[in-house]
Amino acid sequence: MFEGGDSALAIAGKVGADPGTVSSWLKKHGVIVYQGLHRVERRPPSIPSDLAELLARGPLEASKFVTDRVWGINVTEEGINQLTKFCNLLNLDPSLGLEAAARMIEVDRSVASKWIDGSTLPYLVRVAQEALSLPYREGWKILPLRVDSGGNALASWIRVPSPIVEYSDVSSLVSQLVPTENAYIRGEAFGISRMQTDGMRHELFAYLLGMMAGDASKSGGKQKRLDSMSIDLQLTSKQPTNERLGEFVCFCANALGLEMDRRKDKQPSGTTSRSRHPSAAFRWNSERSPLFAWMFNVALGIPWGGCTTLSPLQISWLVGAPFEFRKRFIQALADSDGCVKKYVVEITSVPNADLITELLHSLGLKSAYTRTEKGIKLRSVVRAVEAAEIPILNELVHSYRYDKLLRYKRGPA
Repeated sequence: MFEGGDSALAIAGKVGADPGTVSSWLKKHGVIVYQGLHRVERRPPSIPSDLAELLARGPLEASKFVTDRVWGINVTEEGINQLTKFCNLLNLDPSLGLEAAARMIEVDRSVASKWIDGSTLPYLVRVAQEALSLPYREGWKILPLRVDSGGNALASWIRVPSPIVEYSDVSSLVSQLVPTENAYIRGEAFGISRMQTDGMRHELFAYLLGMMAGDASKSGGKQKRLDSMSIDLQLTSKQPTNERLGEFVCFCANALGLEMDRRKDKQPSGTTSRSRHPSAAFRWNSERSPLFAWMFNVALGIPWGGCTTLSPLQISWLVGAPFEFRKRFIQALADSDGCVKKYVVEITSVPNADLITELLHSLGLKSAYTRTEKGIKLRSVVRAVEAAEIPILNELVHSYRYDKLLRYKRGPA
């Protein structure tokens, strides 16, 4: 009778029952009524019209849209299941009460209520909403800078090229990044002003990318919902200037809008503890971010499951980058995997020795060559007097290696 249009009061009159009793029975069947007198239709979920139009095409079409527009997104079976239920909720007759609607789509009543008021949405629905809100650009995708709560909280969305065609793609990406306040604080410790920090973000991106290709450990990668990584940097405390090097890497990450900070020193363990002079290691760790995963997988061209010590770098785009960008990339490799010997600087760069030698040539270092040891192209070698002119060790970090290199710097003519 209620579904036919009768109010609770009218039904009570027809069947000779108390209106309150009729209201109670209607509520048990998932119908919202006030004072037992009339029905209240279930309002639709509070989502933008363009998102509603996308979801109306079904969960498969919506999930394809998400994977086409979002870098590193992974559509899980659970995600498709939640997306399907949300699409079904949109298609239910609004006269069906909340509890009945929840039973129909097989979710808890509280979940259905949150989906309707928009306080919580399935993660694929949230991601689709972000993708629709940002302008589309051919060959580009979007990703969030940070991921929290197991992929449930996604924030600070940016656009990234996939793949990188030329350096201008990287330049456009970096221009979207806003330094954290810690970046400016750390920059001052290196004599770099706020204005200079803003202006050298591209160089700092290059240095961080080079550090990821070198010493920095990368954890994470292919994740359940969204690919993401963190950086863990450990440098021996035997060299005090390594503390300054680690802080500079943090400065680079902070300048790209990501947090990275000092952690408790790591004490000697394993083979390190059994060495003749065991020492602790300075340690820094970053937040987990899809941007780090993108830098590893797209900017460096390392496949998931690969590593920088075994997988060749795919960075042909870097050859066309500005001089300062290429220099900072090489400096990071030299600061992490280089050594200054008598008259030469060597950068251990297997399996990328020829590539690094090519980059050294692009910086005007004509003496650079690849050294083969036991049939393996192991190192890139360059005359120290040439390397000091660039320099290929970071002058801002001023490490112990840099001090060694300065001995070969030519004086004024």
